[in-house]
Amino acid sequence: MHRETQISNYILAAFSALALIMLSLPLSAPVRACKAGLLYLFEPAAFSGAQGLQRLADAPAGLSRLLTADLENVRLRAQLRQDLWRLSEMDALRAQNQRFARALGLRAPRGYAPLWGEVLERDPLHRYSSIIVGLGAAQGVALNAPVFGEEEGALVAIGRVTEVRQESCLVLLLTDESSSAAVYLSSAAVEGLAQGGKGGGPRLSVNYLAPEAALVKGDLVFTSPTSATFPGHVLIGSVAAIQPRDPAWNTQSVAVQPAVDAASLSQVMILRPGQEAGPQSPVRAEALRLVPPRRAAALPPEVRPSTAPAAALLPEVRLSTAPAAAGQAVP
Repeated sequence: MHRETQISNYILAAFSALALIMLSLPLSAPVRACKAGLLYLFEPAAFSGAQGLQRLADAPAGLSRLLTADLENVRLRAQLRQDLWRLSEMDALRAQNQRFARALGLRAPRGYAPLWGEVLERDPLHRYSSIIVGLGAAQGVALNAPVFGEEEGALVAIGRVTEVRQESCLVLLLTDESSSAAVYLSSAAVEGLAQGGKGGGPRLSVNYLAPEAALVKGDLVFTSPTSATFPGHVLIGSVAAIQPRDPAWNTQSVAVQPAVDAASLSQVMILRPGQEAGPQSPVRAEALRLVPPRRAAALPPEVRPSTAPAAALLPEVRLSTAPAAAGQAVP
């Protein structure tokens, strides 16, 4: 321990002597360079402003250029971070502007007003079951209000509100196995019941189709005007596969691929009832342009909401476990 103390004292004395020698020497170029380098190393802010320019002028030319280049590098890196932040903000604003531009071309059905909201949360284990949206009772969201996504400028039905909170709501997706909605297939002009697939997958199925209907893969599926929740003629998806007939049921069924992946949406639109939509109000059911010509001619000029009573706004169909009689009409 005594030996280590002596060594530290010798080192302190040597540095003290070196400091005194350097202070006593004239301010030659090497001394000024050493002082400026040490000052910049421990206190870079000393070289900012007018006083920093004076220090750089006193330093040798080579060191001055080096310090100037490093200061410029620090300034440019700070500016680059600001530019990246502005670019990110511009991208977000551009995406929002594009969404608003598409929304301006959409018109809400008579008696509805649109509400756009952010998706706040989704269950990672049940991605195709439900989502939480940042709109609630404070914004006028009602129970069983229809919920839509947007795909290439067209509305796509994705679910309905099943729980309303003050600032948020729970949306049950059509792909949930407890969901159901009255739909029709465009080419076959036949109605059926869309139900979520078992196991919480991304597809849904349309059941109870007429046994004589000619089903086509790729056929578009729209909400039916008889739906108690959704306005009619809004796109849901397309037929992905025709299911084999079940001999116990005198009906057909198809698997449907949704037109938009509800589990990946960041924003959705909820229709708020009880308010007339103005001429500039967003959301026009552009899904009408996807309807085949023979069907489009019969569509009304405006998509009208269902006139079903409030009691009908409960889940659309509760299926009976008893087998349906042959030829019995599907509700």
